[in-house]
Amino acid sequence: MQGAELTPGHHHRTRSSEAPNEGAPWAQGPGRPADIPDVAVLLNQRVIARESFDSSVPAALKLKRRIKRFALDNELDHLPVGDIVAVAMDEWLTTRGF
Repeated sequence: MQGAELTPGHHHRTRSSEAPNEGAPWAQGPGRPADIPDVAVLLNQRVIARESFDSSVPAALKLKRRIKRFALDNELDHLPVGDIVAVAMDEWLTTRGF
């Protein structure tokens, strides 16, 4: 794969100087829509309208276990997984112009 580094035990990763979707099969969007609020501002509000976002993830990534370990190591009583997903998906989509 051109323009990617292979790290031991990990999939190909793009170098930070490259476009995040270089070589990807999807098109770059027109830009983040103006009516989408900043995720940090939104998540800091006391009351937020929410919708379900159900997705299965590869079990080999052990995301549930890793999230629990993160919460324990950082002495967090509650780690809102939905907020983590929202931040990750918002960043991923924004980077690609959507």
